[in-house]
Amino acid sequence: MPKNSKAPTHGPEYEEFGRNLAVARVALGLSQADIAKSLGMTQSTYAGYETGTRKVPLSVIIQLANYLGKSPDELISGKPSGVQIVKNDFSLSDLEKDVIRKFRTLNNGERAMFLRTIGVDDTEKGESVKMA
Repeated sequence: MPKNSKAPTHGPEYEEFGRNLAVARVALGLSQADIAKSLGMTQSTYAGYETGTRKVPLSVIIQLANYLGKSPDELISGKPSGVQIVKNDFSLSDLEKDVIRKFRTLNNGERAMFLRTIGVDDTEKGESVKMA
């Protein structure tokens, strides 16, 4: 008997979450591998979240929401939650956006080295190099 080529999902809620996750990721110009590396998971684990074939722990939903600049509600439902994400009052050039995207793919050690190289103290404003 041939094997089913598609793994079963955990239901329509997981599928919707996965679609919303993919839309948010693509909007930022990131790959699945970029996000997986930044959050310390394998690309296959992350892909399972996008396809709805892997259950997503609440802690991971929060990490993903923070990383993607969305509220957890928005990732789950696809609708704005009424939580206002504060936007900066300045615009970024395409180069600056590319630098930010690349920075988000770096691991914590690479981020710390980059920040030191450009003369930014990662302890300023109470922030740490680790970005959810």
